Amino acid sequence: MEAAAPARIDLAGGTLDIWPLNLMFPSATTVNMAVSVMARATVSRSSGGKVLLVSRDQRAQVSFPSIGAIHHNHKLGLVSRLAAFFLEGKEGATITTSCDAPAGSGLGGSSALNIALCRALAMYAGKRMTKSAILDIAKDIEAAHLGIPTGLQDYLAALYGGANVFRFPPGGVAREKIPASTAADLERMVSLFYSGAARSSGINNWQMFRLVMEKDKRVMRLFGRIADCAAQAGEALLEEDMEGFEAAVKDEWHARRQLFPGISTPAIDGAITAGKKAGATTARICGAGGGGCFFMISAPENRDQVVQAVEKTGARPMRFKLARAATAKAK
Repeated sequence: MEAAAPARIDLAGGTLDIWPLNLMFPSATTVNMAVSVMARATVSRSSGGKVLLVSRDQRAQVSFPSIGAIHHNHKLGLVSRLAAFFLEGKEGATITTSCDAPAGSGLGGSSALNIALCRALAMYAGKRMTKSAILDIAKDIEAAHLGIPTGLQDYLAALYGGANVFRFPPGGVAREKIPASTAADLERMVSLFYSGAARSSGINNWQMFRLVMEKDKRVMRLFGRIADCAAQAGEALLEEDMEGFEAAVKDEWHARRQLFPGISTPAIDGAITAGKKAGATTARICGAGGGGCFFMISAPENRDQVVQAVEKTGARPMRFKLARAATAKAK
């Protein structure tokens, strides 16, 4: 069995998809687009009941003599946790994974890989699962692996594909698909770059989570502002208002930088400055910041010169297309 799932660019509202932050801010909204930065997983039979885990991008390999012998104290702990869940009572398997997203890129690559693995392992184990069921398993197993709360947006982008506005009312997720013409505009206007330095989303997200739980007045005010701006960005895209969307993203980014001044780096700030001088109008870091990827928005006719200007600062352009939802099939 083989499966593939897309990573995402989070356009606005990141962190508000972590329970129970979504319930503490009435306007909690996340806007993202699934992109052709793919995670892939294959599952095949192994000999003698053995379990073999192979990560091509991490150049790592772990093996166990049986399903019952699996433990998670190694580099591929997320993969082994998923294998132990789906393969319980089954024979062994060889699981091979790869991910196009650089480690620590802020594109949700590990969560996209999680979804791809869930799809491939479920098919291998003969389990028919809804997207909602896969979402629940993916988030719970990754939270157990990381030891911290996890958000939903990365999984949702991988499961649904395209460009979407997600809201998080009590008891579930509400999804609105961004109109195809506006999604096409995003694809033409957004340029993605990798700064070359990895970031640690768990640390930054946990800091945000903790400060909200402590009801810090300044943090609550800024988080409320982030939530409002993300909701405005989502509404603007649903109404095909790109000017309003850009204004909301700028305001969201300004509030986020006030909340965590270390969310950017001097290298990223320099790259963004160069891009704006070349014609970009809006920029934002992907994920929790501190490194990783960032995106810039410009008119399509300015895009090439923006990419060239940013590339000269040392950042690496990452070409992409809007991506469809995760897929799985028999090999």
